[in-house]
Amino acid sequence: MSLPPRGTGLLTGRARTERGRGIPLTEAERLGRHYATESNINGVLFMLAAVAATGLLVWLIPKK
Repeated sequence: MSLPPRGTGLLTGRARTERGRGIPLTEAERLGRHYATESNINGVLFMLAAVAATGLLVWLIPKK
């Protein structure tokens, strides 16, 4: 498992909102945070799809 180089979060928009005050994350913390972000994105996409499907049903049912 490889992580992106340190410091690239500012360029990619994935930097922590509360900065570490000069204390860098350990490799284990970086690894956990890197892969936790990916699963959160999947959850957001799932919720967005569920809301869109519900809206579509609400829009289609009264038309029948």
